[in-house]
Amino acid sequence: MTEQERDKDQNQVTIKDLARELDLSITTISRALNGYSDVGAKTRDRVQKAARELGYTPNRNAQRLVTQRSHSIGWIKEDGAQHFVDPHFVEVFAGVLREVKIYDYDVVFASGPEAELVQLFDRYVRDQSVDGFILELPRPNDDRITYLLDAKQPFVVHGRDERSEQYAWVDVDNFGMFETLTNLMLAAGHKKIAFINGDEHYAFAVERRRGAEHAMEDRGKAGDHLAIYNAVHPMVHAGYQLTKKALEDKEVTAILYSSAVMAVEGQAAIASAGRTIGKDVEVATMDDELRHVDLTSLEGLISFVRSPLNESGHALVRQLMKQVQKKGAPEGELIPARFCLRPSLPRDVVPDHFQIDD
Repeated sequence: MTEQERDKDQNQVTIKDLARELDLSITTISRALNGYSDVGAKTRDRVQKAARELGYTPNRNAQRLVTQRSHSIGWIKEDGAQHFVDPHFVEVFAGVLREVKIYDYDVVFASGPEAELVQLFDRYVRDQSVDGFILELPRPNDDRITYLLDAKQPFVVHGRDERSEQYAWVDVDNFGMFETLTNLMLAAGHKKIAFINGDEHYAFAVERRRGAEHAMEDRGKAGDHLAIYNAVHPMVHAGYQLTKKALEDKEVTAILYSSAVMAVEGQAAIASAGRTIGKDVEVATMDDELRHVDLTSLEGLISFVRSPLNESGHALVRQLMKQVQKKGAPEGELIPARFCLRPSLPRDVVPDHFQIDD
């Protein structure tokens, strides 16, 4: 050890230093720093403030021995050629990385083939290297959810399957948003709607289709009034081809998109079909507020239902840490959505629980 390293080690602020400074026991300091509820809120705030001011940095190995926590959360993602450049994933992951800093946690990221994901989860559970898991893109009867429920592990799902009352989740109202978008188009007089949806191997796309179909049934429309086209996940590079295919049907006068990424790509297909957005074809899309997707050219021309994916990333961490810190039972959190409509669409069709932007 060099002299510089010895000086740094000697100057390191310890729990003993905090205890002496605040005239509290080492046990109280330790439990306050680790968020235990048996330490009063005022004392916790006082200890954490002093730790920041004095430059206290926790020793992770010692912390793990005391709390039996790794101070890491796991994200295990399916391998895929474009899964890691999908802007939807990038936006959620950015929110997760920002939120874990608040809890002084790290993210352990791993990937593998779909058939091996449960084994990967099992490995991390057995070696106790993470305190909980974030899951994304649930499928109906998802094997990962089944395994983690059986293993009684803290986890949170971005999305939900039919067992959502049993675990924590963060989601948007996929059914309600696309039921409403379909109702808006029908109320505006459109008789044939093309819905360019996501990959129905995943629950979110199934719910969006169900919402659109329910709106049709509710208004007594036959199935042939709604034409559904599915992208393969992730929803990139599908907008042009699927829009072109949809517009081969001359009766289609309205298009719904499951992602603004596809709506942006669809512009060229609409133009090549000799159509004009906002005149002879009405367009509406889900907008996840992806910061790397420029919607400037579509503002005022199409309608949006907006909900920030970045906020979902923050919410996923909050819901997981509630379980890890034993501050509450698993619960779901719905991220609000806002409708931004063109004047040609009737606002009174939008249910009261959705916000309408001016």
